Amino acid sequence: MNGQLVRLGEPSHVIREGQSAVEFRFEVAHGGLAATAEPPRAAKFNVAVSLVPADDGTSMSPSSFEVIDAYGKLIVSATSERMRAADIEAFSHSFSNQDLSFLKLKIIDGRKAPNRMYVGFVGLVPMLLARHIDPGVIRRQMGALLDNILATDRLNIDVASELTQLVSKKKFFKEFGIEKTPPGNSSRQAQSMSALWTMRDFNALEPEVLKTLVRRLVERRAEHEWAVIGPGLSFFGHPQRMRHYYFDGGAIETTLAEEHATSLTYMGAFASALEIFGNRIQYLGPLRDEPRVVQGAWDERVPALPVGIRGELTAEILTRERNSKINFQDWDGTPRVAALPDAVALWCEYFGIGDKIEVHDHGKLGRGVELQVDGFSRDLTQIGVGASQLLPILVASLAAEAGTIILIEQPELHLHPSVQSRLADFFLFARPDVRFIVETHSEYLVTRIRRRIAEEVTTPSHVEVMFAERVGGATQVRSLSLTAGGDFDEWPDGFFDAQEVDTRFIIRALAARVAKEES
Repeated sequence: MNGQLVRLGEPSHVIREGQSAVEFRFEVAHGGLAATAEPPRAAKFNVAVSLVPADDGTSMSPSSFEVIDAYGKLIVSATSERMRAADIEAFSHSFSNQDLSFLKLKIIDGRKAPNRMYVGFVGLVPMLLARHIDPGVIRRQMGALLDNILATDRLNIDVASELTQLVSKKKFFKEFGIEKTPPGNSSRQAQSMSALWTMRDFNALEPEVLKTLVRRLVERRAEHEWAVIGPGLSFFGHPQRMRHYYFDGGAIETTLAEEHATSLTYMGAFASALEIFGNRIQYLGPLRDEPRVVQGAWDERVPALPVGIRGELTAEILTRERNSKINFQDWDGTPRVAALPDAVALWCEYFGIGDKIEVHDHGKLGRGVELQVDGFSRDLTQIGVGASQLLPILVASLAAEAGTIILIEQPELHLHPSVQSRLADFFLFARPDVRFIVETHSEYLVTRIRRRIAEEVTTPSHVEVMFAERVGGATQVRSLSLTAGGDFDEWPDGFFDAQEVDTRFIIRALAARVAKEES
């Protein structure tokens, strides 16, 4: 709710009046699903997550979760209804440092879910499935598996893992008087004392001792009634299978993962897409840093803010990336390749704030930026506020990786109207491989976009204008369609009409004055 990017206040501040939750809807395209779906277009699916105030009163947690495939079939459904607190306590105490929240599954793999099955989240990300398994079922499954291992003389890697976790080989060997193998001794009972159980250890045991080991493993495994599996996420750095279990997983978990492979695949694809999407977002706030001779040092803690939330790290980025070659375009849409400082300088020249940029190292104090104006180098305090407001936008945008989504609030602040107009050209042409989400009150910026559409330099499909207005005491946001001539299909009340209204009143006043003089 309140972090480095936003300060949203309390949960009640973001829930619309009359509603109990905030709902997020996602359309996810993931190539990894194509191999398991027919036809391949089924790789596109939809996810809905609702959030409600958490018990702590300061955060939000999921209250419902749905995954719907490309054909409208409900794959996964979970809600906060009829959850057993005792169940969650039974399998979740070992996750206390991961801030997980849980929902009860109603649908899994498109079918009714088992009665005691849950999905765990970190934020919006589904991280794991937990399912209660009756101890009797565990004994039967484990017994059958161990019988097969004994018959085939091949130790399953999952069973070896379970043995290592549940039965200490060192203690077991000591209990039955089995010693570590001495040099040159190949005794049937003498074995290595490494912690991991192997098939060699199995074969080394006398039949009665082996039966004791099997019974002990089955009973110890039956004490863990919860099987917990994850959708194979990289979120915790475990790309194949989650290993953050109440019990660290074995044969039963593998069987369960195979049973719910469809749901795990969808949830894993959603989590990966959400992570990728989040990593692509960068943000620049509206109140950018005032002009300074020296800017501050680097802050590694905020990767989403490469130039700082106020643009205070602009000089640092220019220094670090001074040799990076940037693929960009100029204001005519001509492709260019240049070092970052040179790319920034080219656009500075178009904006009329300078024709060359230099960065100077001031040691522990930080970095200083100077622009060359009419042949003279000047720091930002000698040029004006506009340059210090514009530079962070240029640097953040030109230095961004392809596919980045850049959020910028009120880029027009402290800029001359002509510069505001040219800023629209920058957003349209400089980085066609980057998406901009710009919050603005600038009529000049929007009018330049309309002009470029009318000139057929760009098209309405490349731009979307969203208008926020108060209706019935609530804020509504709607899209205003642009025509091929650069006009809007409709002009809402209060949408860039101040000049028109003032002009109308000026004309009326002049008309009244003329009429008065004539009379």
